Amino acid sequence: MKPLIYLFCICFSIKAFSQEKLVKVNGINFNVYTKGLDSRKVNSPVLIFENGMGVGLGSWDTVLDELAKTAPVVAYDRANVEKTDGDFEMPTIKRVAENLKAILNTLRIPPPYVLVGHSMGGLYARGFAGFYPADIAGLVFIDPADFTETKENWNQIFRTIGVPEKRIDEMIYNRLYVPSKVDSLHYGTWSESQVLGQLRRTDFAEVKNMPLPQVPIYFFMGGKFEVPLDRRSKDYDHEAFFTERIHVNIERWRKFIYSSSKGGSLIYLSNSGHFIHRDDAKAVTGNIKLLLENLSDK
Repeated sequence: MKPLIYLFCICFSIKAFSQEKLVKVNGINFNVYTKGLDSRKVNSPVLIFENGMGVGLGSWDTVLDELAKTAPVVAYDRANVEKTDGDFEMPTIKRVAENLKAILNTLRIPPPYVLVGHSMGGLYARGFAGFYPADIAGLVFIDPADFTETKENWNQIFRTIGVPEKRIDEMIYNRLYVPSKVDSLHYGTWSESQVLGQLRRTDFAEVKNMPLPQVPIYFFMGGKFEVPLDRRSKDYDHEAFFTERIHVNIERWRKFIYSSSKGGSLIYLSNSGHFIHRDDAKAVTGNIKLLLENLSDK
């Protein structure tokens, strides 16, 4: 059985979203939410949110209003998600970055930006920062799709918890190389999962070769094991895999933070799962406010 990958397709509602609008760029009507732009000070940062895989902007309803008291916020639905038009093109990191840049230009929201990305949105945030490094004032990753990992990293985790080498090869092959049937009904989620799979097959070479803006980097990691008993692997100890992966990921992300001359913070929240900003909104908003405060002091 290959390692279980969750695609969180959860619908959230934001009752106070009176500032949603459709913005047409590159032939697509994007659903965009903004708040606080009318009181923005010159050259002050704007918080830009990238959602998880197949998830709409409503997933941020626990943090947007609170953060908007400190800085303007912009959230949106990517193509084929929620209220944004369908677009049967693959959502590569380049295409997503170009669409977001076009949205910001159309709305006349100039940089600097602090990008906040959750899950797959973390990968897209890293891509945007690589294509437009001069626009970035800070990076916040909330349990992101890990663009620092390699296939060998996964192999070594399985070795550490005692999985036989032959079975490791089979699981990696099933995870990365078995084709997936096109899911036209859920194309947004399916297409983003294909992009993620392609990048994993190359050990995220495209992303790793991008420039990294020298800005503060905040990384949130959840330590709560959430896999239901009936969904756990029959081939290995799923909880042991989760624990070991956290251990090695912390070390890689520590090195990634140090690759910026501006440093940053690694926040580990043991009682939070994948949706950290929903499980512990106060920790997320508090640390992002601290990042913004530190930027304003410079």
